[in-house]
Amino acid sequence: MGRNGVRAALLGCLGMAASLPIAGGAAWAAGDVHHGEAIFMRYCQGCHGPDGRGGGKGFMPHVGPLARKGYIETLPDEYLAGVIEEGGAAAGKSGFMPSWKTTLTPQDIADVIAFIRTFVVE
Repeated sequence: MGRNGVRAALLGCLGMAASLPIAGGAAWAAGDVHHGEAIFMRYCQGCHGPDGRGGGKGFMPHVGPLARKGYIETLPDEYLAGVIEEGGAAAGKSGFMPSWKTTLTPQDIADVIAFIRTFVVE
């Protein structure tokens, strides 16, 4: 995908983020990294891998890395919250990513976002 394709995809993601329901509002900035790590290890690492590099041994082992340069740091917290709350299909991502809004509280989601923002990007 060329530079224009990447730019168009990013703009599409940002546009989709505006249409997703958002819970928690200001809570995103107050995420607890340690609690987020515990939640991520329980619910997310099976597909996303324990370090966010993908290749987890769970239900969908072909998940691309969250921890790649120029990706996760470009996505707004509100967009990430929408994907976690509503599932991948709601954001044009994989339908294998379930909705977590009935399992995780808005603060849990904020904590997961705080944790995934700590992934080392090489």
